[in-house]
Amino acid sequence: MHDDDLMDRLLRDAMASEPPQLSPGFDARVLRRVRARRLTQSGRWLIAAYAVVACVVTAWLMRDLPVTAIVAALVMSVPIAAGTRAYARRIALAD
Repeated sequence: MHDDDLMDRLLRDAMASEPPQLSPGFDARVLRRVRARRLTQSGRWLIAAYAVVACVVTAWLMRDLPVTAIVAALVMSVPIAAGTRAYARRIALAD
C-alpha cells in the first residue's frame, strides 16, 4: 500500500500546484521555426537544371520506343503526377 499512498500524495500535490505556463515568446518561436521556406535563386536554378537533365536523359532512354508507347506513358503519368501534387499540397496547407 505504500506505493498507493505515495501516488495519492503526488497527485494531490500536482493538483494543488499552479499549472505550468509557456513563455510569452513561445508561439512566435514555434511559428518562426515551422513557416514555409522559400528557395533561393541558386536553388531555383539547380532545380531547373535538374529538370532539364532529367528530360534529356528520359528522352535519350526512350529513343527506341514507339511513339504510341511514349504517348501512352505521358497520358497515364501526367494526371497521376498532377493528382499527387494536388494531394500533397492539400495536406501541406491543411490547418
